[in-house]
Amino acid sequence: MENEQIQPQNPIQQPQVQPQAAPVEQPQMPVAPIADATDEEDDSGLPFPRARIVNLMKAQIGGAKQIRSEVKESMNLWMGELLQKLSLEMSKTQFGSVGMADFNRATKPYDMITDIVKDERRLIVSLEKLKLDADQLIREMQRFFANLKGEKQVEFVG
Repeated sequence: MENEQIQPQNPIQQPQVQPQAAPVEQPQMPVAPIADATDEEDDSGLPFPRARIVNLMKAQIGGAKQIRSEVKESMNLWMGELLQKLSLEMSKTQFGSVGMADFNRATKPYDMITDIVKDERRLIVSLEKLKLDADQLIREMQRFFANLKGEKQVEFVG
């Protein structure tokens, strides 16, 4: 027993440390704003989720203004009707699938309305010029026929 070495016994054992991998950063996904509880009221009968419609509206209107519930519902229904009209127009394609050409054809009338609104002033000026030109032509025609008939010239009031 003299050869035996006495090893001290430690009643508290050391925890074994395992090498750890560096923490991996998860890419952050953009988080959509959480909709108000009132925005998620009964969506039954509406074509789109109310919260999504409200978030799109608030992005343009601003957070300082309240949007009444009847406006939210009406916008949702109107957008559903517009989607039905566009889909019906796109279904008139002669091909087996609906493509971008069909989409562009269906949305063109709505894009044209936007263009017409932008060109309102130019269109009004053009129509006024046409009106002046038409008045001038009427005066010339009246003068011509009065002269042809040997009558006194009648002044046109336009």
